[in-house]
Amino acid sequence: MTGIRDVLMYLAPRLRRTLEKMGGVLQELEEIRLRAGRPLQVETGLVSTLVTPEGLFTDRKEQALRVTEEDILRCLQLMGENSLYTLEEELKEGFITLPGGHRVGLAGECLAENGRLLRVKRVTALNLRIAREAIGSSRPVLPFLVDGERPLRVMIISPPQAGKTTLLRDIVRSFSNGEGVPVPVKVGLVDERGEIAGCFRGVPQLDVGIRTDVLSGCPKQDGILLLLRSMSPQVIATDEIGRPADLKVIEEVLNAGVGFIVTAHAWDTQDLALRPVLREIWLQGLVEKVIILSRRYGSGTLEGIWDGKTKKALPVKPVRLGVGS
Repeated sequence: MTGIRDVLMYLAPRLRRTLEKMGGVLQELEEIRLRAGRPLQVETGLVSTLVTPEGLFTDRKEQALRVTEEDILRCLQLMGENSLYTLEEELKEGFITLPGGHRVGLAGECLAENGRLLRVKRVTALNLRIAREAIGSSRPVLPFLVDGERPLRVMIISPPQAGKTTLLRDIVRSFSNGEGVPVPVKVGLVDERGEIAGCFRGVPQLDVGIRTDVLSGCPKQDGILLLLRSMSPQVIATDEIGRPADLKVIEEVLNAGVGFIVTAHAWDTQDLALRPVLREIWLQGLVEKVIILSRRYGSGTLEGIWDGKTKKALPVKPVRLGVGS
């Protein structure tokens, strides 16, 4: 497992030195945002703020450390092991996954051809999202996710940065290890963006359990079908569904008699019903439980659990699950 200090090694030296002055606050960071010509910004579970050269929070942009284009370029060089050619595929996708599952979003000048994006040509902004494990955070919801020994079909929904991926990771770990559930199960994890298991050279750096088989960097549709054919999973897990092709894959999972745990962007069940693919999954009863997260008390606030068959909320109280990213 890697932590915030392992992420700092990918930052330009002067940015790294500034953040190191923050001391214990570093452990609370969820995002580090770098924009060329603009102030250094960080986000915790409850605060979005600028940072001074002394490592202090400020809401005044003239007091904050200003990020330069040279800082951005140096960060990219460090992430690409001093060779930008190694980042060619990432520049096409718009993000970089670092060892440990930390994700770096990219923005800037793009190169397009015939109306299609080829890659980000000139990167002028980076968003480092810090991946953290929250071992045991899924414990309060696990009793709702099984029927006897059978894993249910589960969807976790929330707005951005409310802990979907972190909760998904701990549910996978718990099912795989047999913690908080009647029996352990074999899990097939399709980690398309490398955020869930944090694989480095194919080996998970984050704890996803001892009975979990991981496909990292593989498109969801291909990965799910491959795991169903080859690894005989009892549960399939993947992050951020919502495209039309995802509905067909979920139907394949159902036909195989396998449970699933997926995440999706939505604020609540009303918002979910406005999104075509998610609405179909919801209205057809393909999902048996929907977990809703928010940031009310910080990332990972459990707002409710809904029954996918009755379309009614279960009697649970809002509580923070200890999810950090």
